[in-house]
Amino acid sequence: MTQTVLIIGAGQAGARAAEALRKYGFEGRIVLAGDERHAPYERPPLSKDVLTAADDADCFKGWVHAEALYREARIEWLSDRVLRLDTHRHVATLERAGELHYDHCLFTTGGRARRLPGVPEGPHTFYLRTLDDAMRLRARLATARSVAVIGGGFLGLEFAASARTRGLDVSVFEAASSLLSRALPPSLSERLRIKHESHGVRFVFNAQELHAEEHATGVQVCGEHFDLCVIAIGQQPNDEVAQAAGIATNNGIVVDRHCRTSAADVYAAGDCANFPFGASDRATRLESWQNAQEQAIVAARNIVGDAVMYAPTPWFWTDQYDWNIQMLGMPGTPADQWIERAGADGKTLLMGLRDGVIVQAFTINQGGELRAIRRLVEEATPVDAGLLADPGIKLRQLERLTRSTQSGDQGVLV
Repeated sequence: MTQTVLIIGAGQAGARAAEALRKYGFEGRIVLAGDERHAPYERPPLSKDVLTAADDADCFKGWVHAEALYREARIEWLSDRVLRLDTHRHVATLERAGELHYDHCLFTTGGRARRLPGVPEGPHTFYLRTLDDAMRLRARLATARSVAVIGGGFLGLEFAASARTRGLDVSVFEAASSLLSRALPPSLSERLRIKHESHGVRFVFNAQELHAEEHATGVQVCGEHFDLCVIAIGQQPNDEVAQAAGIATNNGIVVDRHCRTSAADVYAAGDCANFPFGASDRATRLESWQNAQEQAIVAARNIVGDAVMYAPTPWFWTDQYDWNIQMLGMPGTPADQWIERAGADGKTLLMGLRDGVIVQAFTINQGGELRAIRRLVEEATPVDAGLLADPGIKLRQLERLTRSTQSGDQGVLV
């Protein structure tokens, strides 16, 4: 009998999981069901390219696959919402298609923009999560002159950079006293603030009791008038269908290292999944391109019986103005020593060590340097801090020397 895999959520994670099922040998029916009208797409361009491209007709190129792939790979992509899941009968109820029997089910439902209490979307107030959100915001930017951004996280700052690129006056309201204090070391946070201010962004820190109130010609934020307001205060996991089905949830859908939920034959991956991370099995939910991609593939491989564990080394990036910032390692991991390798034109590599091991690394316009130290981070290899700080020693040489020293060989730098 032909087996069926139902993937609930047709974003990047869902599309990559469907692709991986075919790649790793699944020959049965694949149903990819999502509640958006668009084919699966990636979200990073929404706060950048979509908002700044010169041509409306060509402003988005973030499709995960060409639509022909779904036909060729026999993946049934449905723009249809899953309303209920009966894990005992292995049946899902879809809004339009009705009941669908599955043998395996994978949640890749992602998340939705966190709402500011009492502040709905409106003609001048926007949340940014979907392609439709980005296109509406793009149209509004064409006539606006000023914008308030509530939230100084990655999304808020990416939008601020895009809005300044388009010439708008931008004010960012942030509840904390600095930018991205839980993700960036203080020195990099400060540099990012200075970068934005050099482009004309105004920051209001320690902004408490924030509220946006629309009126006929714009929106009022903290007593100031703006043409529009973008609220970027984080994301909430879409785990309601799983929770209603009796599946364990806790800040997302709880899974083990094989992406299995508490229900038989049901898996979860991507932004919606809360998984055990590291040696401590710390409950973790990652909102990143990498996690959506890699965890979805691991889930697909486990569905076909490969028994693969998910053990990522977190990697993130953000593009703001002419800066590409990349981050390797779990955000917020404490370090007892910071070492910086500064390059020309503002390029830099900043590494945080704890007990002689690199636990985090950040680059500005030097993403290739992360590849040179990735294995040292992944394998928690102790390094010589003096050699690490020496700009005369190339990182790839250092990586080879460190590994040879660990194995007892005599390493020679050439």
